[in-house]
Amino acid sequence: MHITLFDAAQQVRDSLGKIDPETGELIETYAESRALFEQKAVACVAYAKDEAAGIEAAKAMIKAMQDKIKAREARLERFKVYMADCMKATGITEVKHETGLFSAKLHLDRDESIVIDEGATFPAALCNPPKPPEPSKTLIKAAIKAGEPVAGAHLVRKDRLTIS
Repeated sequence: MHITLFDAAQQVRDSLGKIDPETGELIETYAESRALFEQKAVACVAYAKDEAAGIEAAKAMIKAMQDKIKAREARLERFKVYMADCMKATGITEVKHETGLFSAKLHLDRDESIVIDEGATFPAALCNPPKPPEPSKTLIKAAIKAGEPVAGAHLVRKDRLTIS
């Protein structure tokens, strides 16, 4: 017969009020019920401790895997920079596998982004609407491309390597 912790607790509650009318003592079933409850409760505590340890181990494993993924992503980005530098140095902008399964193409000066110097301030016309005003890279880029001098920001051109 399988008795749950709830059933054991119910047996303790049921036997708690049973008193021998002749002696005025608690009937022995209370001690037996209490021992069974304590045994079940200890097993439940062991389960909870084991489950908590399993959860913590899973969290640690996930964190370790996330760290490994980040490291591999960083290594891949460094490799792409290395490959792009080598291709640029040789003047070769495209390489393909002989069967066409994969290729790499170097697009020179294709990507543009704005780098804002630390501590630089900009007029409200070059800032996004929220308070406090934040510089808008889109507006700054448009101003620079239109030939306006913008102190504190400059246009940077980067190479892009695509692997397909």
